[in-house]
Amino acid sequence: MGYQALRTMRALNNAQYGTTDSVCIPNLPQAKRNYGKEALAFIRDCCEDLKFDNSTEERRNLTDSDGRSAGKNQVPYNMERDLDRLSFEAAVGRFLASGAKEDAFDIYYCYCEIFKPFGAGYDSTGLLLELLSEHESNASSLLMKHRDHYSHSVYVFLIGLVVYKNHAVFRSAYNAKYGFLDGKEAACHFLEFWGLASLFHDIGYPFEIAHQQMKSYVCKLDKSNNDAYGFAPYVSYRNMDEFVVSRLGNLNDLFAKAIIERLSESYLNRTEVEPYYAEHQLQKALKDRAIHENPAEKDYLFMDHAYFSGLIMAKTYLNRNKEATRYDKLPQVVMDAFCAIMLHNSLFKFTMRSFLHTQEPLHLTDGQPLCYLLMLCDELQCWDRTSYGQNSRSGIYAYDFDLVFEADGMHWVYYYDQCYEEKVLKAKSYQDMLHNGYTKKSGAVRQGRSKFVDDIDEIIFVKDLVPAFEPKVKEPDPSEIIEVRIEKKSKKTGLYLSDSNYLNLYRFALALNGRYAGANTEDEMKIAFEENLSLEYKLSNIAQAKGFAAQLESIGCFYTDRAVDYIPVTDFQALTKEDGHENDLLKIAIAEHERWCVEKRAMGWKYGTAHEGAITLSDGTKKNDSIMRERTRLHHDLIDYSRLDAVERFKDIDPMMHMLDLIREYDGLTIYRTE
Repeated sequence: MGYQALRTMRALNNAQYGTTDSVCIPNLPQAKRNYGKEALAFIRDCCEDLKFDNSTEERRNLTDSDGRSAGKNQVPYNMERDLDRLSFEAAVGRFLASGAKEDAFDIYYCYCEIFKPFGAGYDSTGLLLELLSEHESNASSLLMKHRDHYSHSVYVFLIGLVVYKNHAVFRSAYNAKYGFLDGKEAACHFLEFWGLASLFHDIGYPFEIAHQQMKSYVCKLDKSNNDAYGFAPYVSYRNMDEFVVSRLGNLNDLFAKAIIERLSESYLNRTEVEPYYAEHQLQKALKDRAIHENPAEKDYLFMDHAYFSGLIMAKTYLNRNKEATRYDKLPQVVMDAFCAIMLHNSLFKFTMRSFLHTQEPLHLTDGQPLCYLLMLCDELQCWDRTSYGQNSRSGIYAYDFDLVFEADGMHWVYYYDQCYEEKVLKAKSYQDMLHNGYTKKSGAVRQGRSKFVDDIDEIIFVKDLVPAFEPKVKEPDPSEIIEVRIEKKSKKTGLYLSDSNYLNLYRFALALNGRYAGANTEDEMKIAFEENLSLEYKLSNIAQAKGFAAQLESIGCFYTDRAVDYIPVTDFQALTKEDGHENDLLKIAIAEHERWCVEKRAMGWKYGTAHEGAITLSDGTKKNDSIMRERTRLHHDLIDYSRLDAVERFKDIDPMMHMLDLIREYDGLTIYRTE
């Protein structure tokens, strides 16, 4: 198992170059928890041949050179597909180690570049993701309660991969839905469309933030009414008739039709409601989702971000995929993902079940595995989330999570920080997870049950995945599906003093690569990046931009876009002339080289010199064979910094000097000294 094309390439290199030790396949990245190990193993072991092209003998035998690597026509096409997957795997490993949004960015980036969900790579999708991160970190501090959704969506994505890999009942339901036998083709299909549903399910959250801001502000003015928001003015969205327009017609009508079609054969049968009535009611509900024309129902107290997420995804998809000219031309699995996004928050839980006169949860047998899984994983992912809201900032939440599979289903484990043990024991989030029973607001007492689990069972039928679970809330639940532990929290790696509300890594990477490529204009930089580089090398430029924070910290500096009472650094050359700072540029160069070496080894590169001077030019001079280097994945610079020649040493200093100009141009950051 693993990387078929890379293994084959090793044998081809032996035949062509006589190298017996090329194309190393690295060990899986280390992960502390079981769910992390399983997510990584899914990408490596289950997704063989991801996006391979076997249409020609050249491609099948790896005798073509269609792959780009560090330039066009350097490696076989399918070899590069394996390197794309290895890049994705490495990105997951980095995120699991840090939990940082800058590393979450890499996973979004890999997904968009590999699957091109809107017809192109990250460039066609980045605006959606950047706006979510930027708006969330800047605007949500005014809310009463709000926690991160950017990294949250990546965690949701990862635990979904683990459920598919390890739970045969869910995997069988998904494979049967889309006509697959168990195997790599099914796993690759799941990776693509689960990613579409999970990574983008909260993309419309800025719409909810704007609504909640006004409600929170007014309720702060009159604390006696905090539990009854009916008196407060509220924000609703007009001009929705224009916003929901598409070439396929009104998107509200399209989603109503699609959702009812997907639930009519199973879920609706249990409600005894006719599909035409349900579709009509859902059309009305969707039309009112943002306008709130019926205040008597008090639905204006909330704004459903999932509704906007679904709309934005559908509009973006239709804008980028012109061949979808009719509803029946839309790929059904794409609409399954979009419907899952629209249903995952409150539309299914409250609105639909209200007009269907039922409290029935969604069953796995209802034939919507993406929707079922998104609802489950969205609820499970309540750990390691940055708190922005005024009340949520002071709350106590789990810092880590694990997912363990047993013969009778699965087991959820949440970890709380021992440093705050006294507060943890009193925290509502902790109490809700205990298996001691709880009391509902109505006064009804639930014996021997976990509120956290029961709340999930309200929307999806948990017994489908955990046969030991007791769905009858009047009975004790013997499954003990959930466990909470209080342990000492270890510091995560990769977190530094440097901070900005949004660091535009993609644009920095374009500019850094453009400098090497000799590009001057923004268009030239984009072409040099998008058309000439493989995913591995794009991520390498992004990693170089991210490494700036660590390099600054190594010399007692940091950057931020906030005004702080530290000494700003405007001239690094002048700084290095001060006492104690003479070796700052050397420290930076060494740190950059060490970072680059770690990055290369994580991608399977090893030290080797066979490519050096391997090409003899017409004048007799020698030139390095870059194609041989890329095919063998052996590099002469994977050595200690002290052994590098002068030219290579300068390359490790130059990016730092260039970054000083870039951060001022793109992000308004200032560099400060900590001493």
